[in-house]
Amino acid sequence: MSANSVLVIEKDSDRCDMLTTLIEFINCQPLVIKQTEFWLDEVDEIDNIVMAIVGDCEDRHQTKQLLRELVNHDARVPVFTLESSNGESIDFPGTIGSLRFPIKYPQLSNALQQATIYKGMSVDGPSDTNLFRSLVGNSRLIKSVQKMIDQVSDSEANVLILGESGTGKEVVARNLHHFSSRRDKPFVPVNCGAIPAELLESELFGHEKGAFTGAITARKGRFEMAEGGTLFLDEIGDMPLPMQVKLLRVLQERTFEKVGSNKTQVANVRVIAAT
Repeated sequence: MSANSVLVIEKDSDRCDMLTTLIEFINCQPLVIKQTEFWLDEVDEIDNIVMAIVGDCEDRHQTKQLLRELVNHDARVPVFTLESSNGESIDFPGTIGSLRFPIKYPQLSNALQQATIYKGMSVDGPSDTNLFRSLVGNSRLIKSVQKMIDQVSDSEANVLILGESGTGKEVVARNLHHFSSRRDKPFVPVNCGAIPAELLESELFGHEKGAFTGAITARKGRFEMAEGGTLFLDEIGDMPLPMQVKLLRVLQERTFEKVGSNKTQVANVRVIAAT
């Protein structure tokens, strides 16, 4: 298999032919698979696949199952979805993007460039950059930020992002989540400065029915909503000090209690904070 193979999973022969022609035009080797349930059996060296394009499968459920297998594969193949014959597109967590059909050369060429950057390689030689969604710029400082994101994104370390208002702290946080092993789980943002101090504990940890006046039902907190994923605490500097102490305990012990409850819950959450 060529080191620059493009995996195409598509049931429609005419669409396959069009994709094959374009892929060969950008000096890549097309690997076309129509029997979607056996795609892995037909791929002998998946590490040589520079990107995968998933189009029409038998049905939408099968398409989502295939996408799930691809994005969770150890090889971390960059995956693009292809607009279906009826104009529908699937936005699936972990995919790099969606391609419109009929696909044109500039669109496919740009997708290849994004895919090779994502893989940490290029068609012409090695590259130490990565694909950063919505992080615009090529300056030395932006590249430094990209490098730091690349270093810590796939770790379990909690992260504090510092920067002036409007500099893109949430963009950095979302990239950290997107390129982590938690990318298929929720990303839950919280603006600590926009929530009244007396409600912040309930907002983060949840509460039981009757825990305080007005608590007519039990409610999940943001930690519980972000289970398995990432909790982004924006403007954490505005959080009251007593609440910061409680948050510190969660970071250290990885446990918390809802307001009005003595039951300890485990927090399987990565915390990213910004101020």
